Amino acid sequence: MKQGYCFRVLIFIIITSSKKLKILILGYSNLVRRKIINVLKKNNIEFCIASLSSKKKEKKSYKWFRSYEEGLNQSNASLVYISLPNSFHYHWAKKALEKGYHVIVDKPITENLEQAKKLIKIAKKNKKLISEAIFFNYHKQFAEAVKLLNGVEKIKHVHANFAIPLPKKNKILMSKKLSGGCLMDSGPYAAAIARLFCNGKLIRINKIIRKNKRGLIVSFVILCKFSKTTYSGFFCFGGEYTNNLSLFSRNKYVELNRVFSAPSNEKLTVLFKTKNILYKKQINKDDTFNNYLREIFELLKKKK
Repeated sequence: MKQGYCFRVLIFIIITSSKKLKILILGYSNLVRRKIINVLKKNNIEFCIASLSSKKKEKKSYKWFRSYEEGLNQSNASLVYISLPNSFHYHWAKKALEKGYHVIVDKPITENLEQAKKLIKIAKKNKKLISEAIFFNYHKQFAEAVKLLNGVEKIKHVHANFAIPLPKKNKILMSKKLSGGCLMDSGPYAAAIARLFCNGKLIRINKIIRKNKRGLIVSFVILCKFSKTTYSGFFCFGGEYTNNLSLFSRNKYVELNRVFSAPSNEKLTVLFKTKNILYKKQINKDDTFNNYLREIFELLKKKK
């Protein structure tokens, strides 16, 4: 399913209450401290937090719980945002849905397809939202790119590059036990690119996966052949930081930078080439996470 250049993974929305939206956050991660709380404040959304590890309480939180179970039982929120290590996503998303919450989960939503299908089934049964927090495509540079190419249907080839310096061994990203690794971290991005920009029936997928000595995936290369589009991608832990996306139509080319982690406080530049002339277009500041959450809030508010 496509919604232009703005696509949400796994979303089912039917709200059953007219009360003011309140959010329970499970986990006090870096993403929560750096982005989520700021956006909630900006939108005047009340929130509470359940954290096992953090001793320091968030001042703006209306309640603070020392266990996730306690938070689910006592928060009086209607939506749960799960920002925990990957291996905890399915367990707590399932519990939250079963207790009647709408649920947003940090990427990846689950460790495998079967878990994702189970969450969808529970969400449908309980008429609740379940969404994977993929929001990079909510930046206005994507709208501009599609416009320059005269529509998604004109795209013939897509190439994605996303490489980050090798994380330290003690980081969650490098923990096999907590379901870290490059595939878990970047796989949702790779899948989203295919959904957003590839046209026609999927014909073939070729892949190369590289693991470290502990069996953790540290890079993967994909080549997907659709009936109307080809898609290649390189995703890696280790090496020089790279974060760009190239889109090709029959006679046009667009390149986007800072694709998967666009800063909200900086302007970006889109490169556009046609008839062998290269143009640069500046894109104004935009907050992808704010755009993503505000859309969900509006849909819930309108009971859609």
